[in-house]
Amino acid sequence: MRGFIYYIKGNVRIQIATDRKIYFYLINKDTLEATLENVMFNFMQCNQMMFGSKVRYGVTYKTNQRSFDIYRRHYWHDFKVPISEENLEGSIGVPLDKQGTYLVSKINKVLIYDQDTFKSDKEIPITLLKSEGREPNKVIAIVVS
Repeated sequence: MRGFIYYIKGNVRIQIATDRKIYFYLINKDTLEATLENVMFNFMQCNQMMFGSKVRYGVTYKTNQRSFDIYRRHYWHDFKVPISEENLEGSIGVPLDKQGTYLVSKINKVLIYDQDTFKSDKEIPITLLKSEGREPNKVIAIVVS
């Protein structure tokens, strides 16, 4: 693959611009290995791309070209995909990074989700005291030690 590499010091991404496609790689700071994050067609016919720190603006140019183009993100949507349709109002979530899971409380139990598949395969039942009011008792805090 012939192309131009662009990298900003302190960033975790590099871009390789070829005549047909632009490849975006993420760099692991511990192992310094690059993994392919995304690929897009080089419709701009550029051989260099620079992005701002918040990735909202991009500057593209070609070697020996008199001008450059500035692109701005056209859509900014932040859509979130629901993982669960359950009512988790008042629930608490705690990540367990080393185990690759996270915990979510649900009234009288704690659900254990896998952070890669987002599936809940285990749960921890919690025995609560009887409620004396009209509101049911529920788990109100989770502490990881």
